Amino acid sequence: MATFVLVHGAFQGGWVWGRVDEALTELGHKVLRPTLGGCGLHRARPDAALGLGLYAQELARYLKDEGLINVTLVGHSYAGLVCGLAAAALPEAVVRLVLVDGVLPKPGASFADMAGEPFGKLLQAHALPGGLVRPWPLESFGVTPEAAAWFQERLGPFPLAAFTEPCPKDFMFSGAKRSFISCIPAKNPLLRLMANRAESEGWDVHALMSGHCAMVSAPLELSGLLHSLVRADPQTGAADESGMPRLDRRLLEDMRRQVHWTCRRLTQGDESAEGTPVQLAKPCGEKC
Repeated sequence: MATFVLVHGAFQGGWVWGRVDEALTELGHKVLRPTLGGCGLHRARPDAALGLGLYAQELARYLKDEGLINVTLVGHSYAGLVCGLAAAALPEAVVRLVLVDGVLPKPGASFADMAGEPFGKLLQAHALPGGLVRPWPLESFGVTPEAAAWFQERLGPFPLAAFTEPCPKDFMFSGAKRSFISCIPAKNPLLRLMANRAESEGWDVHALMSGHCAMVSAPLELSGLLHSLVRADPQTGAADESGMPRLDRRLLEDMRRQVHWTCRRLTQGDESAEGTPVQLAKPCGEKC
């Protein structure tokens, strides 16, 4: 089975991947979920000096220190930038890069550059003293109402420099296989732009019916999709012998898989508050 390294987005921590970790582990995978500096369990000591470059170095150092090879590196939202740079720095270790509603690195551009003027105003409105930014409004994260309190109390400030430091001008993606999971429906124009860009650049693009933080709002569905990515090579966008575009066939397969995992969740009565450990049933062969 695969080795997954799951990297959280801005304001969060490794805690956000807990239920996905549990599901993938039961499916036989090795899972690690590092916490970036100043985040998660370190949020009482935020560090305004941390920017994109230092976060990428930190993640690359983590992969090296753990002696990891054949890694499927998964980045959510802001962490798409961090994971893209870390994968490029360690091409011998990362065999697949997966972005979940993630931001793709662009040479010479920062997160703020790609997000545009509205995001700049949001940064100003959420600025804290000392070069930090307080979390966005909770609705931006797309978590379920049941998870809202659990999620919000674990958020912490994030360094402004992480949003304003540009990607190196000489950046190039590594040769790792690249997959993009687009959480739909979503209204964020930057994330829609990222999904379109991933498709235009030949990424293996998939859809997930979920809020932006799918690891909280649809953890089993996301786990099932990640599991499927490491079991088979991505399909191309060409038409097959039936004449149906393979991208459309892939979307139908994504929907079928999500129905399966949703059935598992509902069968287990898993409608309680997020963060409660899930007792997964044994795989049913994806026949639900």
